[in-house]
Amino acid sequence: MVNPAITIIRDEHRSIASVLKGLLNHVAAVKAGKEEADLFLFKAMFDYIEAVPERIHHPKEDEYLFRFLRRRSEEAGAILDELEAQHVKGREDLTDLRKKMAEYESGGDIAAFDRALTAYAESQWDHMGKEDNIVIPLAEKYLTEEDWAAINAAFEVNRSSNAW
Repeated sequence: MVNPAITIIRDEHRSIASVLKGLLNHVAAVKAGKEEADLFLFKAMFDYIEAVPERIHHPKEDEYLFRFLRRRSEEAGAILDELEAQHVKGREDLTDLRKKMAEYESGGDIAAFDRALTAYAESQWDHMGKEDNIVIPLAEKYLTEEDWAAINAAFEVNRSSNAW
């Protein structure tokens, strides 16, 4: 049986990755002179990243998946520390990315914005890969049915919130 929380987490990761890819594709088209920069689109996508992954997805990972796994597995401690620190850094990086976009909007170079966006996207993809390929297998190995019941209930709220 497929675990509902794992399905939701992986679906959310695909959604986040799609938004990041859309941002990168639009910047590439602007740099190539194929499109005009759609600043409204950039802002809307950053708003999505701030509102959904940063306020809904990551807090649920920290509060439920990571907390329960930390209780059950010493083996998971180091990777969970790293990922929790990346959740904090991701919020800071998003703030910096918005500043780079504002600089571009004020006549700055799109290359600086592109570099910042690319670094942000790559860090997020790396982060999600560690969750999918390290944390989830550890969770499957160590968490109990009771743990999963609480985690599933928390992530099911994400699915029913229509934020995604």
